[in-house]
Amino acid sequence: MRGRGNAIELGATQATDMMVLRREGLDRCAVAPLAVDGPFADMTVRLAPDDVPGRELPRLAAAVARRLSRPDHRVGPGAVLVTGLAAHFRPAAAREFHEDLFRAVWTEFRAGIPGGDREFRIKTGTVADGAIPEELYGSRWSFKDLHVDREVLLFSHLYGPVAGFAGGELLLVDVRPYLRGRGLGFADAFTWSSESTEGSKPVLRPEHCRSAVAECGVDVGPLGPDAIVFVNNMPDAGILHGVRPVEVTDAAAFRREYHRCSVKEVSP
Repeated sequence: MRGRGNAIELGATQATDMMVLRREGLDRCAVAPLAVDGPFADMTVRLAPDDVPGRELPRLAAAVARRLSRPDHRVGPGAVLVTGLAAHFRPAAAREFHEDLFRAVWTEFRAGIPGGDREFRIKTGTVADGAIPEELYGSRWSFKDLHVDREVLLFSHLYGPVAGFAGGELLLVDVRPYLRGRGLGFADAFTWSSESTEGSKPVLRPEHCRSAVAECGVDVGPLGPDAIVFVNNMPDAGILHGVRPVEVTDAAAFRREYHRCSVKEVSP
């Protein structure tokens, strides 16, 4: 992965390489073009009650990919909510649709990124908070401070079942205007996470979190089975994500699961 114009070209292989590229990408965000209508304007794509989801897949994929794209001066919100799923799907079917939509979005999205002809791997699975292997991930819980993932380039989440807790609101921040407006670089605004495996991810420093959300972010709320959230996690996209802490209010009923789709480059 190497710089080219206002984008970073794919081609990194090791965790430490990705850390360098994440740092370079976030430094570039301080001079990157800004969203014309403000952070996260026009980020919602709706599946209407009378739509036929299978027929709508190409339209939805194109609409999502267009909003995720952030090259040069054609700046989309970088994150997208696809809503209206609950009117069409039970949970198992919703997850199947989620995977189909993610693959279609990735096909559209990769056509617009440098190095998009390289080899990639799509990964899907379900995460259950409170039951995550602590020895592998360092915590039984998935909610984290505002950050960017180290390896994946694009991901999406479909939440549900969800019950028995308060909190868990999804936070998104477009860090481009925040860094640019304050004259900050990576070293000023970010630190590295502590991980139980090789490599770390960039995490927004605590002193910047409140102001970044207020000025350049959105509190999406505690998502459920009606919506899929997509996030552009390319190194220079500038989209941070995090989740407010969860407070279990009913231990017997507690469930917080999400179905995740993601894509990363395959090392040669």
